[in-house]
Amino acid sequence: MVVEQIVLSNFRCYQQYAINFDGRSAVITGPNGAGKTSILEALHILAITKSFLPVDDSELIRHSSSTYRIESTVLHDGGSTIKIAIEYTKGIGKSVYTSITDSCSAQELIGLVPCVVLASLHKELFYGEPAVRRAFVDRILSQYSLSYKSALWRYRIALKQRNRLLQEGGSATNAELDAWTVELVKTSVELLWQRKHFVELFNQELSLIAASIAPPSVEPMLQYTIPWLPSECQPNTWGSFKDNLFTIIANHSTAMLATDSMRQSTQWGPQRDIFTFATETHPLYTVLSQGQLKIMLFAIKITEATILHQQTGRAPILLLDDVFSDLDKQNTASIQESVAKYSAKWQFFITAPSSIEILDPMSTFMHIQL
Repeated sequence: MVVEQIVLSNFRCYQQYAINFDGRSAVITGPNGAGKTSILEALHILAITKSFLPVDDSELIRHSSSTYRIESTVLHDGGSTIKIAIEYTKGIGKSVYTSITDSCSAQELIGLVPCVVLASLHKELFYGEPAVRRAFVDRILSQYSLSYKSALWRYRIALKQRNRLLQEGGSATNAELDAWTVELVKTSVELLWQRKHFVELFNQELSLIAASIAPPSVEPMLQYTIPWLPSECQPNTWGSFKDNLFTIIANHSTAMLATDSMRQSTQWGPQRDIFTFATETHPLYTVLSQGQLKIMLFAIKITEATILHQQTGRAPILLLDDVFSDLDKQNTASIQESVAKYSAKWQFFITAPSSIEILDPMSTFMHIQL
């Protein structure tokens, strides 16, 4: 997929701003506050329907306005042209339009334009709470697996309803609780099953890509553990049939019912899974320097893009926000060489304060000076 044009209306600092990329990758430079990251945010919203920064949509509207709108023209890998528009209005919400289906839901749009983003806050993939890495896995799987995206949506509804009934205590009927518990077990099976196979695929690709970018001093991997299941029921014991997993989780939900009722919330389920970027024995952040971690984060994002391309058959767009900051010359060169290599098949959008250090190795990129 290639973004050919984007138009911003009352978005962040832009009242009206249009960029024609002509299908090329781009380096966007300018001083702090010029709106570099905002362009990447807009591209991310067109692909994922929300910003990669922890902000509410109302905060993205330009001062004194009530609505923002983002429009784009995207060239599909198959040769067709797709138009996408997203509009958000205070008090009304978000509307999504495409030239394929006219109006559609945010859930339906996700995955149409595979997207990978690397921003400074993504160091939280190493240091942050488990929810950060669960969201990382969910975002990738939701872009290429319709069954996962559907199961995740249904799971969140079932979890909310089950927790409501647990909080109501005596006023909830056993039939209601049982029905939502069954739905929770069924969707948990789908999520855990796909997470297991995703981790296996991700680790195969990460090992190769990390070595090709800058050979690490350790073997990186994404570890997957399920602390709410006993050790004898971890992913390596499930075998090749989902039925085994359904029985395991159904039995566990029955065993946990008394605890759930006492604590008035569900104490088991995919919302408690643990993912860790690590070596065989230690988290990566304990054995790598800051520069090595940034290179590893870049390798993780290239791995993400590789999997999305493989699984969807569509080339992702990659958004790199200030990726070259705080890197020495050797690590900067490693990323430059990799970006130049992968830009032959993927479209990159890169922000930086200045183009002096980074444009030479990527001379084919469009340069946008703000």
